[in-house]
Amino acid sequence: MLSNVFLKTLYEKRIAIIGWAIGILLAIIGVGVMFPSIKEIFGSQMAQIPKEFQGWFGENGNMMSSFKGYVATELVGNVGIMLVIQAIIFGSSLLAGDEENNVLQPLLTLPISRRSIYAQKWTALAVINLTLVIVWAIAVEIAALLVHETVGFNILFRIGIVFFLTNLALAPIAYSIGAMTGKRSAGGIFIGVYAFLAYFINALAGQGDVVKTLNQLSIFKYAGYIELSSHTILFGNIVVIVVALIIFYILGLLIFSRRDIQMN
Repeated sequence: MLSNVFLKTLYEKRIAIIGWAIGILLAIIGVGVMFPSIKEIFGSQMAQIPKEFQGWFGENGNMMSSFKGYVATELVGNVGIMLVIQAIIFGSSLLAGDEENNVLQPLLTLPISRRSIYAQKWTALAVINLTLVIVWAIAVEIAALLVHETVGFNILFRIGIVFFLTNLALAPIAYSIGAMTGKRSAGGIFIGVYAFLAYFINALAGQGDVVKTLNQLSIFKYAGYIELSSHTILFGNIVVIVVALIIFYILGLLIFSRRDIQMN
């Protein structure tokens, strides 16, 4: 198994993956079963919330009145931030973490190219993210059953696809920065701060022209989870996410393939 970096990476991270899966499952189900109470509260209180802040809850807050809207706003946009956090943690640690722990250096002495190591660990990162998005989708379905609601497969599928691609963009950016610097903190801090700011700017985009302009740099704008509950995936938005992913993948690969890696 040592020569198969992909399987070795998944095996080494199995406990962390299981832990995140259980946490996501419990969090999504726990918040999901609160929908009847949340629906009643928002039905009577939404008018009192300033218009500028109603973007947290969909257009004019109406999204909170249906379970599919609740999925897009709360179970993706708010509670689903757990998946963004795990993506950044795994992304920043898979390669740079091995280098900091002096695990990567012995691996490079084997007849495996740096490009192969980089690609296999990146693929493992993609599989981890896909697995946890699937767990998220299962948790949403369980929550829907518990509150006697339904989520159309087409809605859950398109939200899940974009959710996966968005996390797959954030995780490899952290991964690539870690590969370029050899420091997990570099990728984790940079993408962590970016994701934090991008999330809040996107949520408050209706507050003014300046915020709306800054929102053009937010990956969550192009994810458009709220719109996906009632509209199809916009091809242009997917292109933006995929292009960002490809650019950082290539940058990380080029620099990792050439820089010196020393024992810490």
